[in-house]
This record gives sequence, C-alpha cells and structure tokens, in this order.
Amino acid sequence: MIFIDSNVPMYLVGAAHPNKDRTVAVLTRLVQSGETLVTDIEVYQEILHRYFAIGRLDAIDPGFDAVEGLERLS
Repeated sequence: MIFIDSNVPMYLVGAAHPNKDRTVAVLTRLVQSGETLVTDIEVYQEILHRYFAIGRLDAIDPGFDAVEGLERLS
C-alpha cells in the first residue's frame, strides 16, 4: 500500500517541474505492478489550501480529479 501525498496530484496538474516526469513514471510503475494507492482527506485540504493561497482556483478540480483517478487505477 502506497500513500499518495498532496504533492503528487500537484505535480501532475501543475506547470513544468523537474519532478513532474518522475512522478508520472513512478505512478505508472506502481499502477502497472498492481500496488494499492491510498490517500486521506488531508490531501484534499492541502490542495485547497495551496491553490487558494496562490489564486489558482481553476486548479482545484483538476487536483481533486487527479487524486480520484489514482484511487480508481489502484
């Protein structure tokens, strides 16, 4: 079981970043190997807090969708 922290969906939906490609590669391997991916409500809260703080309200739904998509894949 692998815990998905708030940084993971933020890398997935955010702008170019050195960790973005690495995050996609690691997640791909985890999903392909059948690992169970889990998260908690705090991740959603951190996404809300971060994107609200930087005025990126448009990124909240994609961040949530990324978390939910990962949960469905595992």
